[in-house]
Amino acid sequence: MSGTKKSGVFFTQGWIQVAIAFVVAIVTQGFGLYSFSILKVPMTEALGAQPAEVALGFSIYALSAGFASLIVGDVINKIKLRGSMLCSAVLFSGGFLILGFMTEIWQVYAAYVVMGIGSALGGMVILSGIPNNWFNKRRGIAVAIVWSAMFPGSLIVGQLVPAAVASGNWQTAPMVLAGIAFVVLLVGAFLLKWQPQEVGLLPDGMSEEEAAAQAETAGVAKLVGLTRGEALKTSTFWFIAIAFALIGIGEQGPFQNFPTYIVGNGFDLAIAGAFMTTISLAGVFGKLASGVIIDFVGPRIAYCILNSLAVIGLILIIFVGDNIVLLFASSILFGVALSSSAVCFSSATAMYLGPKHFGAIYGIVFLGKPICDAVGVPLVAAIAGTSLGFTGAFGICACFVAASTVCMFMVRKNKKLVAMEEEAAKELQAKIATQ
Repeated sequence: MSGTKKSGVFFTQGWIQVAIAFVVAIVTQGFGLYSFSILKVPMTEALGAQPAEVALGFSIYALSAGFASLIVGDVINKIKLRGSMLCSAVLFSGGFLILGFMTEIWQVYAAYVVMGIGSALGGMVILSGIPNNWFNKRRGIAVAIVWSAMFPGSLIVGQLVPAAVASGNWQTAPMVLAGIAFVVLLVGAFLLKWQPQEVGLLPDGMSEEEAAAQAETAGVAKLVGLTRGEALKTSTFWFIAIAFALIGIGEQGPFQNFPTYIVGNGFDLAIAGAFMTTISLAGVFGKLASGVIIDFVGPRIAYCILNSLAVIGLILIIFVGDNIVLLFASSILFGVALSSSAVCFSSATAMYLGPKHFGAIYGIVFLGKPICDAVGVPLVAAIAGTSLGFTGAFGICACFVAASTVCMFMVRKNKKLVAMEEEAAKELQAKIATQ
């Protein structure tokens, strides 16, 4: 394995891959998730439609991305990472182009179907897989850095769309986003590498001697791991998948409804906007913190720590809704945990089920999240409209977060994977001994 570096030395090639994935994530995750809420207002006005009709576009986007993620692993196996990224460039930017010319509501739905599929082919599975494949010892922080890209993506969208609306032609914004997305994804297709082994390297820049020193790193070096069929038969897989699904209701449900709650408590929309910005900023620190904690104690404990804070934050938000200082303080607790799931669950999938078939397995693990995202947002709004109000709605969400935390706490590394890693270690040690 010429070209490998000692693991104590800065692994330049790996961090370059993380940096490229970060830029791609600004587009497929930042643009994809944050543009809808801002574009929703001008789209509703332009179409003369009901807000609920336009809001359906987000559910369509989430579900399209979720179900398309199921095939990303197979797509990579058949046409390689580059092929998947090139398809993403055409489809994701194509969805924005449709919005740039749309005149009827069905075109909005069509745009978000196309965009959702494009997001999946260059999004969650790939952007989680690259740092997980390229790193072992520093896996947590590498994944966290990639997912912190959602914040700059939200800032770009937050500046571009209002500027286009103010100029009198809001459809300029999705067309500009389409152009940026196409260029970034096209370049990313030729620069990103799915696994370090493809270019004669090992995760973390390890040498074969270092990989042979312990079973886990030897397993990563040899790329061992359960197949999708094997994973589906394990409790490890199901605890991870159920925990990931539950958090879709527990976090995204209240998150998308916080502005309504805050305005309903007598504050203006500017305060609501500052509240959401505070949550987003806290989320960046939360993602990075989750990465550091994962590298010390693993994704299971990291997730339990952070999402216990989310439960506390939600409960406090219920009781301090009329106190602006305490409300913002509570938002930090909730925000720190927000989206840490993307870091923790992708790391858990690679660590506890193995990296060899990460794409195929993580596509199924991820599926429950967008489904529950699509359900959680309208569910919270519906409960808030009953006698339970937002107190009951957020309380129920806190229960979902707690249930997700319990499921993640139950996760353990699969025994079959442990045996695979030990066998890989023996083979590697034997190979080195004969050299």
